[in-house]
Amino acid sequence: MMIRKKLAVLMLAGVTCLASGCGNVVKDGTEALGEGRYDAAETAFEEATKNENKEVAADGYQGLGMTYYEQKEYDKALEAFQTALDQGAEQTQELYNLTAVCAMKTEDYAKALECFQAGIALTESKTGDTALLQEMEYNVIVCYEQQADWENAKSAMKQYQEDFPEDDSVSKEAEFLQTR
Repeated sequence: MMIRKKLAVLMLAGVTCLASGCGNVVKDGTEALGEGRYDAAETAFEEATKNENKEVAADGYQGLGMTYYEQKEYDKALEAFQTALDQGAEQTQELYNLTAVCAMKTEDYAKALECFQAGIALTESKTGDTALLQEMEYNVIVCYEQQADWENAKSAMKQYQEDFPEDDSVSKEAEFLQTR
């Protein structure tokens, strides 16, 4: 995952924290996460998840998700990100992408596909990060391939090539799909 994406999620948690008046718990967790102090981050974010304010709790789950993600505990990260969404966390491209990547890492390609598509839908409705959109659209192809859904993979590839005609790096992948 690129550093700017990590920073975007951390900044989102910090901004939400300030807006909701959550005090120092999420802020402390965010700082600890940024410094690589995962035990301290986990403790702070777990405390935030117990907050009666749903926004603070959702921020805590997002922070836990990031903490687990950084430690490559993708099953825990997936659960935390999904809980953040269920708790009413702001639905962002970044959050759906992280959730989807965790689902891919745990080989839950149907869940990954669902999350990538939700993130793409947000991207199309708002001014978004083109690089993130490109990454999500490519990963949709991968999810279909992992499920051996060749027709949808071909359709997703066609859409990808229409949206990103300058990307020559997928030509071998497109050729592969034509043989399916």
